Amino acid sequence: MIKFFVLDLDGCLTYPFETPDWQSITRIRELQIQSGKDEFVPALSLCTGRPLPYAEAVAQWMGIRDTIIFESGGGFFHPLTNKLTWSPHFTDDIAKKSREIRTWFANDVLPQFPGVMLEFTKHTDVGMVHTDVEEISKVYEIARGKIEAEYPEFEVHQTGVSVNIIVKACNKVSGLQFFAERNGIPADEIAYIGDSTGDLMALDWVGAPFAPANAIKEVRKRSRVMNGEATMGVLEAYQTIITDNRTRK
Repeated sequence: MIKFFVLDLDGCLTYPFETPDWQSITRIRELQIQSGKDEFVPALSLCTGRPLPYAEAVAQWMGIRDTIIFESGGGFFHPLTNKLTWSPHFTDDIAKKSREIRTWFANDVLPQFPGVMLEFTKHTDVGMVHTDVEEISKVYEIARGKIEAEYPEFEVHQTGVSVNIIVKACNKVSGLQFFAERNGIPADEIAYIGDSTGDLMALDWVGAPFAPANAIKEVRKRSRVMNGEATMGVLEAYQTIITDNRTRK
Protein backbone atom coordinates (compact mmCIF):
# COMPACT_ATOMS: atom_id res chain seq x y z
CA MET A 1 0.00 0.00 0.00
CA ILE A 2 1.27 3.48 -0.86
CA LYS A 3 1.92 5.51 2.31
CA PHE A 4 3.48 8.65 0.80
CA PHE A 5 2.80 10.53 -2.40
CA VAL A 6 5.75 12.78 -3.24
CA LEU A 7 5.20 15.67 -5.64
CA ASP A 8 7.47 17.53 -8.01
CA LEU A 9 6.47 21.20 -8.19
CA ASP A 10 7.17 22.90 -11.53
CA GLY A 11 5.12 21.22 -14.23
CA CYS A 12 3.28 19.07 -11.69
CA LEU A 13 1.68 20.71 -8.67
CA THR A 14 2.00 24.10 -10.38
CA TYR A 15 2.93 25.70 -13.66
CA PRO A 16 5.77 28.17 -13.04
CA PHE A 17 4.97 31.82 -13.72
CA GLU A 18 1.25 31.05 -13.98
CA THR A 19 -1.61 31.49 -11.52
CA PRO A 20 -2.13 28.17 -9.70
CA ASP A 21 -5.20 26.04 -10.31
CA TRP A 22 -6.53 26.84 -6.85
CA GLN A 23 -9.61 24.63 -7.16
CA SER A 24 -7.54 21.50 -7.81
CA ILE A 25 -4.92 22.51 -5.24
CA THR A 26 -7.64 22.96 -2.62
CA ARG A 27 -8.93 19.45 -3.29
CA ILE A 28 -5.39 18.03 -3.10
CA ARG A 29 -4.91 19.82 0.22
CA GLU A 30 -8.20 18.42 1.53
CA LEU A 31 -7.02 14.90 0.73
CA GLN A 32 -3.68 15.61 2.40
CA ILE A 33 -5.48 16.69 5.59
CA GLN A 34 -7.64 13.57 5.37
CA SER A 35 -4.47 11.42 5.30
CA GLY A 36 -4.05 12.09 9.02
CA LYS A 37 -7.13 10.01 9.83
CA ASP A 38 -7.62 7.73 6.82
CA GLU A 39 -5.03 4.98 6.31
CA PHE A 40 -5.90 4.65 2.61
CA VAL A 41 -4.97 8.27 1.85
CA PRO A 42 -1.18 8.66 1.61
CA ALA A 43 0.44 11.70 3.15
CA LEU A 44 2.03 14.22 0.81
CA SER A 45 5.58 15.42 0.57
CA LEU A 46 7.62 17.40 -1.96
CA CYS A 47 10.74 16.65 -3.97
CA THR A 48 11.69 19.68 -6.02
CA GLY A 49 14.65 21.43 -7.57
CA ARG A 50 13.36 24.70 -6.17
CA PRO A 51 15.09 26.38 -3.19
CA LEU A 52 13.87 26.07 0.39
CA PRO A 53 11.80 29.29 0.71
CA TYR A 54 9.60 28.34 -2.25
CA ALA A 55 9.27 24.71 -1.18
CA GLU A 56 8.51 25.66 2.43
CA ALA A 57 5.77 28.06 1.36
CA VAL A 58 4.10 25.39 -0.77
CA ALA A 59 4.41 22.87 2.06
CA GLN A 60 2.65 25.27 4.41
CA TRP A 61 -0.34 25.97 2.21
CA MET A 62 -0.65 22.27 1.33
CA GLY A 63 -0.66 21.30 5.01
CA ILE A 64 2.32 18.96 4.61
CA ARG A 65 3.51 17.47 7.90
CA ASP A 66 6.52 15.42 6.80
CA THR A 67 10.06 16.14 5.60
CA ILE A 68 10.25 17.84 2.21
CA ILE A 69 13.13 17.53 -0.27
CA PHE A 70 14.44 20.63 -2.04
CA GLU A 71 17.30 21.54 -4.38
CA SER A 72 16.84 18.14 -6.07
CA GLY A 73 18.00 16.18 -3.03
CA GLY A 74 20.54 18.64 -1.71
CA GLY A 75 18.49 19.63 1.34
CA PHE A 76 15.72 18.42 3.64
CA PHE A 77 13.33 20.41 5.80
CA HIS A 78 10.64 19.38 8.28
CA PRO A 79 7.75 21.90 8.29
CA LEU A 80 6.67 21.11 11.86
CA THR A 81 10.04 21.00 13.62
CA ASN A 82 11.84 23.50 11.33
CA LYS A 83 14.77 21.08 11.20
CA LEU A 84 17.03 21.71 8.22
CA THR A 85 19.47 19.04 7.02
CA TRP A 86 21.93 19.22 4.13
CA SER A 87 22.93 16.17 2.11
CA PRO A 88 26.12 14.49 3.37
CA HIS A 89 27.20 14.30 -0.28
CA PHE A 90 27.58 18.10 -0.32
CA THR A 91 31.18 18.09 0.93
CA ASP A 92 33.47 21.08 1.33
CA ASP A 93 35.18 20.24 -1.96
CA ILE A 94 31.84 20.00 -3.79
CA ALA A 95 30.69 23.25 -2.18
CA LYS A 96 33.83 24.99 -3.49
CA LYS A 97 33.15 23.74 -7.02
CA SER A 98 29.51 24.79 -6.78
CA ARG A 99 30.63 28.34 -5.94
CA GLU A 100 33.01 28.26 -8.91
CA ILE A 101 30.16 27.26 -11.23
CA ARG A 102 27.93 29.99 -9.85
CA THR A 103 30.65 32.59 -10.38
CA TRP A 104 31.28 31.39 -13.94
CA PHE A 105 27.61 31.55 -14.77
CA ALA A 106 27.14 35.01 -13.25
CA ASN A 107 30.19 36.46 -15.00
CA ASP A 108 30.22 34.67 -18.37
CA VAL A 109 26.68 33.50 -19.14
CA LEU A 110 24.22 35.94 -17.57
CA PRO A 111 25.51 38.93 -19.57
CA GLN A 112 24.56 37.03 -22.75
CA PHE A 113 20.98 36.48 -21.55
CA PRO A 114 19.64 39.59 -19.79
CA GLY A 115 16.26 37.99 -19.04
CA VAL A 116 17.73 34.95 -17.27
CA MET A 117 18.26 35.14 -13.52
CA LEU A 118 19.90 32.97 -10.92
CA GLU A 119 17.57 31.40 -8.39
CA PHE A 120 18.03 33.14 -5.08
CA THR A 121 18.98 31.36 -1.82
CA LYS A 122 20.15 28.12 -3.44
CA HIS A 123 22.92 26.39 -1.51
CA THR A 124 23.82 23.02 -3.06
CA ASP A 125 23.10 23.61 -6.74
CA VAL A 126 23.05 26.38 -9.32
CA GLY A 127 19.66 27.15 -10.85
CA MET A 128 18.53 29.73 -13.35
CA VAL A 129 15.07 30.58 -14.64
CA HIS A 130 13.42 32.34 -17.59
CA THR A 131 9.94 32.37 -19.10
CA ASP A 132 11.26 31.88 -22.66
CA VAL A 133 11.81 28.20 -23.54
CA GLU A 134 14.17 29.04 -26.40
CA GLU A 135 16.41 31.12 -24.14
CA ILE A 136 16.45 28.35 -21.54
CA SER A 137 17.46 25.83 -24.20
CA LYS A 138 20.42 28.01 -25.22
CA VAL A 139 21.52 28.34 -21.60
CA TYR A 140 21.18 24.59 -21.14
CA GLU A 141 23.54 23.82 -24.04
CA ILE A 142 26.15 26.25 -22.72
CA ALA A 143 25.88 24.87 -19.18
CA ARG A 144 26.00 21.26 -20.32
CA GLY A 145 29.15 21.84 -22.35
CA LYS A 146 30.91 23.51 -19.43
CA ILE A 147 29.88 20.96 -16.80
CA GLU A 148 30.61 17.87 -18.89
CA ALA A 149 34.07 19.21 -19.74
CA GLU A 150 35.17 20.50 -16.35
CA TYR A 151 32.92 19.31 -13.51
CA PRO A 152 32.21 15.55 -13.70
CA GLU A 153 30.69 15.54 -10.21
CA PHE A 154 27.78 17.63 -11.49
CA GLU A 155 24.98 17.16 -14.03
CA VAL A 156 22.66 19.54 -15.86
CA HIS A 157 18.86 19.29 -16.18
CA GLN A 158 16.40 21.40 -18.13
CA THR A 159 12.71 22.15 -17.67
CA GLY A 160 10.55 24.47 -19.74
CA VAL A 161 11.55 27.44 -17.60
CA SER A 162 14.78 26.50 -15.83
CA VAL A 163 18.24 24.98 -15.96
CA ASN A 164 19.58 23.25 -12.87
CA ILE A 165 23.20 22.27 -12.32
CA ILE A 166 23.13 19.75 -9.50
CA VAL A 167 25.56 17.48 -7.70
CA LYS A 168 25.19 13.99 -9.17
CA ALA A 169 25.11 12.45 -5.70
CA CYS A 170 22.48 14.98 -4.54
CA ASN A 171 19.77 13.96 -6.97
CA LYS A 172 16.12 13.14 -6.39
CA VAL A 173 16.83 9.44 -5.88
CA SER A 174 19.27 10.10 -3.05
CA GLY A 175 16.74 12.54 -1.63
CA LEU A 176 13.94 9.98 -1.72
CA GLN A 177 16.22 7.36 -0.20
CA PHE A 178 16.98 9.70 2.69
CA PHE A 179 13.25 10.38 3.03
CA ALA A 180 12.43 6.66 3.04
CA GLU A 181 15.07 5.89 5.65
CA ARG A 182 13.88 8.77 7.83
CA ASN A 183 10.29 7.45 7.71
CA GLY A 184 11.21 3.77 7.92
CA ILE A 185 9.42 2.73 4.73
CA PRO A 186 10.52 0.85 1.57
CA ALA A 187 10.52 2.33 -1.91
CA ASP A 188 7.43 0.34 -2.94
CA GLU A 189 5.33 2.30 -0.42
CA ILE A 190 6.18 5.61 -2.10
CA ALA A 191 4.48 7.13 -5.15
CA TYR A 192 6.09 9.97 -7.06
CA ILE A 193 4.94 12.26 -9.86
CA GLY A 194 7.35 14.08 -12.15
CA ASP A 195 7.50 15.62 -15.60
CA SER A 196 11.11 16.31 -16.67
CA THR A 197 14.58 14.78 -17.00
CA GLY A 198 15.47 15.43 -13.38
CA ASP A 199 12.64 13.10 -12.33
CA LEU A 200 13.61 10.04 -14.39
CA MET A 201 15.71 8.17 -11.82
CA ALA A 202 13.24 8.97 -9.04
CA LEU A 203 10.40 7.51 -11.11
CA ASP A 204 12.43 4.34 -11.66
CA TRP A 205 13.14 3.99 -7.93
CA VAL A 206 9.69 4.41 -6.35
CA GLY A 207 6.97 1.78 -6.20
CA ALA A 208 4.37 3.84 -8.06
CA PRO A 209 5.60 6.31 -10.72
CA PHE A 210 3.13 8.83 -12.16
CA ALA A 211 3.27 11.58 -14.78
CA PRO A 212 0.90 14.39 -15.75
CA ALA A 213 -0.13 14.59 -19.40
CA ASN A 214 2.34 17.44 -20.01
CA ALA A 215 5.39 15.35 -19.03
CA ILE A 216 8.18 14.81 -21.54
CA LYS A 217 8.21 11.60 -23.58
CA GLU A 218 10.93 9.87 -21.54
CA VAL A 219 8.97 10.43 -18.33
CA ARG A 220 5.70 9.17 -19.84
CA LYS A 221 7.43 5.96 -20.92
CA ARG A 222 8.38 5.15 -17.32
CA SER A 223 5.18 6.20 -15.58
CA ARG A 224 1.45 5.80 -15.28
CA VAL A 225 0.30 8.79 -17.28
CA MET A 226 -2.70 10.83 -16.20
CA ASN A 227 -5.22 12.52 -18.48
CA GLY A 228 -4.85 15.90 -16.77
CA GLU A 229 -1.95 18.28 -17.07
CA ALA A 230 0.05 19.62 -14.11
CA THR A 231 -2.21 20.21 -11.08
CA MET A 232 -5.14 18.27 -12.53
CA GLY A 233 -2.77 15.39 -13.23
CA VAL A 234 -1.54 15.43 -9.63
CA LEU A 235 -5.10 15.36 -8.30
CA GLU A 236 -5.99 12.52 -10.66
CA ALA A 237 -2.92 10.54 -9.55
CA TYR A 238 -3.74 11.15 -5.87
CA GLN A 239 -7.28 9.88 -6.35
CA THR A 240 -5.96 6.86 -8.29
CA ILE A 241 -3.56 5.96 -5.49
CA ILE A 242 -6.33 6.17 -2.90
CA THR A 243 -8.59 3.94 -4.99
CA ASP A 244 -5.76 1.44 -5.49
CA ASN A 245 -5.02 1.42 -1.75
CA ARG A 246 -8.62 0.63 -0.92
CA THR A 247 -8.71 -2.10 -3.56
CA ARG A 248 -5.54 -3.74 -2.23
CA LYS A 249 -7.05 -3.83 1.28
